Amino acid sequence: MFTFTNSTQFRHHKLWLAFTFCVVALAVCLAFMFGNAKESTVISGLDIVGEGSIAFLTLAWMLAALASRPPGKVTSLLTVGLGFFLFSVSLDFLDELFHYPEEAYWLSMIESYPAAVGMVVMTAALYQWHLEQRALNLQLRRREWDFRDHDAIDPITQLYRADYWKTQINKLQQSGKSAVIAIIDINNFSLFNQKHGYTEGDRYLHDIAQLVIMNLRQQDLACRYAGDRFAILMPDVSPVQADVILSDIKVSIQHLAFRHSLNANAIYTTARSTQVTLLPNQRLATVLNTMLLELERAHGSAA
Repeated sequence: MFTFTNSTQFRHHKLWLAFTFCVVALAVCLAFMFGNAKESTVISGLDIVGEGSIAFLTLAWMLAALASRPPGKVTSLLTVGLGFFLFSVSLDFLDELFHYPEEAYWLSMIESYPAAVGMVVMTAALYQWHLEQRALNLQLRRREWDFRDHDAIDPITQLYRADYWKTQINKLQQSGKSAVIAIIDINNFSLFNQKHGYTEGDRYLHDIAQLVIMNLRQQDLACRYAGDRFAILMPDVSPVQADVILSDIKVSIQHLAFRHSLNANAIYTTARSTQVTLLPNQRLATVLNTMLLELERAHGSAA
């Protein structure tokens, strides 16, 4: 079920949200305390729209950063930098509505300097963001091969969907190469969803997907096949080597201590798998049907 707090990172940024509110409140309080409202005849509508839109968009950027980013150094720098800039543009906007006496000349100073400080902090934040993205891109090389088609990414596991996996297999077959393909199925996952809910189930699948990625080589490709099944493509590997990789993945899943948000007791699960060395002249659909039947038989015998 969609909820505002569960679908954003706001619940992790309560202090930064308070900081954002205080920045705007401070600018408004200064304007009311030391300024006098201008007459409507001298107020420029164009200036209000222009400067007001800058202030509004800066606030929107801050909220977007807090909604989408986890806590950390980059998020903190982004929020501080945007906060200083927001303070300046808010005062600049309020200048169109208030005029200040000569003894409040210092307001002009604090209207300009925070923006400069904010830009310096934002520059540091963007550099740290660049380093963060470079590290993430190195990790993504284990998830994808040729390109990044975000429409084909599963939103829960952040892996590609089955269609992308099949497309890469077809390309490999067309080039005359063979590869080991495998499907991993989480045991009794439907019971987990029934007991703990689909939101927790999605979170569990995301954690399992990370384990799958961590146990693969850089040239391997993991996708979410369907439901609680993961599909893996392993080129340039022998069946024995592929079996070792799959065994390591299943052991990692077996030892994953998942904790329900309302319960401190760890939940454990197991997985089963099947693998085939796919040759260039074999039909993928036929091979997949055989593999899926094998998984169903394994599930039936285990039950």
